[in-house]
Amino acid sequence: LEENDMRFSTRTRYGLRFLLRLAQQPDGSLVQLGQVAQEENISSGYLEQIVRALKPLDILFAVRGSGGGYRLARPASRINLEEVFARLEGEISPVSCLSGGKHCERQDTCTSRQFWHELDEHVRTFLRKRTLQDILDAEKTP
Repeated sequence: LEENDMRFSTRTRYGLRFLLRLAQQPDGSLVQLGQVAQEENISSGYLEQIVRALKPLDILFAVRGSGGGYRLARPASRINLEEVFARLEGEISPVSCLSGGKHCERQDTCTSRQFWHELDEHVRTFLRKRTLQDILDAEKTP
């Protein structure tokens, strides 16, 4: 695989684990970052970076100070995975020639371009149709 081709980073995987941990909290109670870091075996510093990256999505509610922590700012059923993945990855296209307005010199003659474009659309549609709640619900189903 080329760098960044169809492999999601640890940042995205850990970010998803963090969000799912918050989504599992009864009554939306606060969770301390250090507690999640320890339970999920993720560096606290790395988790802080992930939280900063997620901040612009307005999906986290934070309380500072003693007894503070994080919770989801909206229901898990309203947190779309495409927005989370795009925010944490920066780009989710399966090949770099489809991402961020990059121009490929072979774009007009590339026989596989349509295939990659369709795969890109399938991945985005899959993520767009899924929420954090969908993941939690799937875990409950045997």
